[in-house]
Amino acid sequence: MQQEDTYLLARAKRSALFDGIGTEKLAALLSCLGARRRRLAKGEALMHTGEKADRIGVVLSGSLAVSTYDLSGRHTLIKHIGVAEIVAAAQSLAGAATLGVDVEAVEASDVLILKADRILAPCENACTFHTRLVRNLMQSLAVKTLELNRKIDILSHRSTQDRLMAYLHTVAQQKGSNEFDIPFDRQQLADFLCVERSALSAEISRLSKLGLITSRKSHFALHRNI
Repeated sequence: MQQEDTYLLARAKRSALFDGIGTEKLAALLSCLGARRRRLAKGEALMHTGEKADRIGVVLSGSLAVSTYDLSGRHTLIKHIGVAEIVAAAQSLAGAATLGVDVEAVEASDVLILKADRILAPCENACTFHTRLVRNLMQSLAVKTLELNRKIDILSHRSTQDRLMAYLHTVAQQKGSNEFDIPFDRQQLADFLCVERSALSAEISRLSKLGLITSRKSHFALHRNI
């Protein structure tokens, strides 16, 4: 096995998409799916709005940002995609003609690209691990649906303070701790919450002075029970 193949397999096995699929079978599966590695520099685009929705990505290293832009050019951060997570699966597998999001590298990243049509099409080799892949994919999409529902709940709040606190409490519950790191810098957090950065910074400062939170860059602590 070549060094490149060894790297891809070791990294790919971290993803829940390939859970329960052994190394030897995974190698055959990746070949079946037409897998290829894509290296991205910081800020480089993996996918653009309007491109053909025919592939999904699995983050091997680094991280990605999924965003949209409205007609006025306003940027909205939809989601931060970390190592072992998948991107563009819902649109590519739902039969959408084109992508409705932009995907860019937050930092230098490696992404495994899989052909969408080969995931749902019957495997020519009738491999049992292909069935496992589809089951894992359905579970991953269900998790993403729950995440989207949580974001909708956060954005249902009208004020910057309420959106911020709803988000921080959600992260605290996920982490099981009142002190945690978030995957966003200030601008990314403002984009995620659909608020102005200046308003967000002012709110963080105000809540800190009230003793409700403390923050340093992407590190936060809540001083109320989660």
